[in-house]
Amino acid sequence: MSKTLVTGGAGYVGSHTVEYLLELGRPVVVLDDLSTGHQEVVDLFTRLYGPELFAFERVDLRNLAATRDAFQKHRPSGIIDFAARSLVGESQEKPQDYFDTNVLGFWNLVRASEGLPLVKSTTAATYGDPTPEDLPLAETYQDCVIDQGRFEQSQLMPAAVSFESLLTWYDEMVSGEAALALTDRDRARLMIPTNVYGLTKLIDELILEKRWQAEQIPYTALRYFNVAGASESGLIGEDHDPETHLIPICYKAVLGQRSEVTIFGTDYGTEDGTAIRDYVSVYDLARAHVLCLDRMRDASGGYVYNLGTREGYSVREILDTAASVTGDAIPQLEGDRRAGDPERLIADASLIASELGWKATTPLKETMFRAWRWHSHNPHGFRPIQEERYNPFWQRWITFASQRGSRPWEGDREAGGDGPSVTSYEPTCYLCPGNTRTTGIVNPDYVHTYVFENDFPSLSGPDVPVSAVGAGYAARTSAGVCEVIVYSRDHSARMSTMPIDGIAHVVDAWVEAYDRLSALPEIEYVLIFENRGAVMGNSQLHPHGQVYAFGSIPDLMLREQIQMFEKSDFVAEALETELIDGRRVLHANDGFCAFVPFAAWMPYDICIAPRRAIGSLSEATDSERTDLAELLQAVLKGLDSLFDAPYQYSLALIQAPSDGQDRPFHAQIHITSLLRGPDIRKHVVGADIFGRSVNPSDPNITAAEIRRAMSQSTGMSEAGADVG
Repeated sequence: MSKTLVTGGAGYVGSHTVEYLLELGRPVVVLDDLSTGHQEVVDLFTRLYGPELFAFERVDLRNLAATRDAFQKHRPSGIIDFAARSLVGESQEKPQDYFDTNVLGFWNLVRASEGLPLVKSTTAATYGDPTPEDLPLAETYQDCVIDQGRFEQSQLMPAAVSFESLLTWYDEMVSGEAALALTDRDRARLMIPTNVYGLTKLIDELILEKRWQAEQIPYTALRYFNVAGASESGLIGEDHDPETHLIPICYKAVLGQRSEVTIFGTDYGTEDGTAIRDYVSVYDLARAHVLCLDRMRDASGGYVYNLGTREGYSVREILDTAASVTGDAIPQLEGDRRAGDPERLIADASLIASELGWKATTPLKETMFRAWRWHSHNPHGFRPIQEERYNPFWQRWITFASQRGSRPWEGDREAGGDGPSVTSYEPTCYLCPGNTRTTGIVNPDYVHTYVFENDFPSLSGPDVPVSAVGAGYAARTSAGVCEVIVYSRDHSARMSTMPIDGIAHVVDAWVEAYDRLSALPEIEYVLIFENRGAVMGNSQLHPHGQVYAFGSIPDLMLREQIQMFEKSDFVAEALETELIDGRRVLHANDGFCAFVPFAAWMPYDICIAPRRAIGSLSEATDSERTDLAELLQAVLKGLDSLFDAPYQYSLALIQAPSDGQDRPFHAQIHITSLLRGPDIRKHVVGADIFGRSVNPSDPNITAAEIRRAMSQSTGMSEAGADVG
């Protein structure tokens, strides 16, 4: 499939457009110098979509050779351009920087593109300071102003450069390109913007217009007004430094990151005295850019469109909506008007609606809710997670350092998957039906599951003597029973490849082993688990799990969980939180829910919890056991798709102790892995052993990555099943 090249794709609007394209399954190449874009966005897309769909080149468009190299390497079929500096005040102070980035950089992009269709992200700042009578602004506004002879000189506010000097910079840049020379009408048009930023964007539009007139090179310029919102995925949003946009400023005030929001001007001729602006959702903008690019592939032309809602909202209305969304009043300070701020700025987007059917469909409150969700979950923007989290399942504080996942070196790689292809029966396999084990016992011709006492137990009998120890030490026997549960007669099977009814037989075998061993008076706790793959210490490919029936309650997880359950059902509380949040939920059905815990202790850590508080799977109904089998298949299939190889993991059932005490308990199943990437092992060393576990990954992104793998393997929605 042909690639779309997106410049500035690590920035705000650019990243949302890239995500929109990637979710459509369309390959994207991002060019960004990361001067205002975010490496975290690049890392996110690289991880979620992989090299088949996503590529990144750190390129400064002011470097023509590097820009051309990127085009030669990736051979895109179309361009969406977001690369620009966009702070109005800064543009007045640093006009040369803005010209070099916004005009020279764009000119280099155009030259390197060799006639490809291009969608240009431009701005309402090209309209200058219209009067209320001019509203809503149509694309023909500039021509009307020129025809009326409204301006005899530039409307550029005081800046560190004159209007004529800016035009001289342009003339020098395109020297020798007769088709790009400015006409008197062009100069009159360039008198309209009131700031350097708007002027540079209008120059870019003129370049595109002149190339269309001279060479029929297709383009679409999209002028939009105030952009707001965040991705529905919750993974990307608005993060500027400094932040100058009203909506995120409101949220920063709520989050205590600034003392108040200044209202610049309360004496405008509007109903509440504050300025009115047109706000459009970043999602709707992304959709428009892709729509326009696709249109040019079928209908070449030179197009200019406004993107907006035709509805204006005052500053006070935005503050009131922000208060409604957050549930907190927005602290306010009234200030003077800012020079050059129009009283009203509202778009007439009827042209693109009539020609392409595009309309801004996201209501303001929904747009602001998505923005608030992003800011409340990411109060410091695209900051690597660097904090400690308390994991109630493990009774440990976990230190997160997600920036470590982006280190330039990857660590040791482990052989992925199950190695060479295997057959349904292997004569040398220790677990296949009919084969003889080292003890001389012949495996029966079992059909579904087969359970037997482990020939090489880790736990010993009660009469095994213990070593003598000195003061300060103690020793006791590891009394207990070890068993093996063979999942299937098919040597080549994995739980992920088994049918649901086959997995249901495994669940039944788990229940039988738990009930039988728990009934033994010497057994206080039954742990059922599975290790899959060489990374997890398993070299036996035949699908199987193990049972360790301990003569005492083990320290890891259980003792502290028991204390927690005396206070509350923390599993139910965590489950409710995950279902409400939704970002980390992988799959849910009536009986069970799978999610990546907020305080995941490993890069890929999954908890499966019964939605009803049951102490063990023995208490689950037949339908709940079937639900568990369905969920296990969906999750494990997705994990197999995660790295395009059979997933390597440990799975454990944490169920109520059998020590005779009547205590509350809420069972859980945990699936974790020592992998932190395709064949890349996370070494559990140093602080992981002697201090606190360090997780180099963001659980929100991990969950999204797993959901995407699940959707690719099963065709289910990436949002998973109903989480209500």
